[in-house]
Amino acid sequence: MEIILVRHCETDWNKENRCQGISDLSLNQAGLKQAENLRSYFNNLDIDLIFSSTLKRAIETANVINSDKKIPIELIDELREMDQGDFEGIPFHTLREKYPVELNEWRKNPEKFRIPNGETLGEVKNRMIKFMKNIVETHREDKTIIIVSHNLALSSLLCSISEKNLVNFTEFTVESGSISTIDYSNKIFSLKTMDYTKHLE
Repeated sequence: MEIILVRHCETDWNKENRCQGISDLSLNQAGLKQAENLRSYFNNLDIDLIFSSTLKRAIETANVINSDKKIPIELIDELREMDQGDFEGIPFHTLREKYPVELNEWRKNPEKFRIPNGETLGEVKNRMIKFMKNIVETHREDKTIIIVSHNLALSSLLCSISEKNLVNFTEFTVESGSISTIDYSNKIFSLKTMDYTKHLE
């Protein structure tokens, strides 16, 4: 099974370097152009299934990718971005100034540190893994699947598949509109490519 992970395309908050989380923003004009580039990239590839987060920026990305293929898109809550609670909407530079202790603790123990009124990255990882296990248990191994999700959700999953501790999650950061590919065969997930962006150039 080939599982193609796509990070949603750009929103205004991505451009402004704001913490986005589960805040439900649409794509901006640059993001729509990125999505069109993804559509072109996937146009000649045979895709069997498409799954998307239930947040608008992911759904809009998936809809553009799917505009020629017309595959029913399944919307999945587990694919949503990490709930970043009180941090949402705050520019990253402000977070670094006002919450240095909390950010340091999050980087040291992302598995268990809970952003105020938000999730832990461990909880995000667990729901992503649960979804992936369900996919491979309910679909044949000859399928090619696109999953449209979010940076922290995808980085936690890629970290786990690569058998790295979550403290290394920043090594698996993916750009808006990027593609990462996972192979599943003989009951093993393996990371084939990560954060591919040449289609966006």
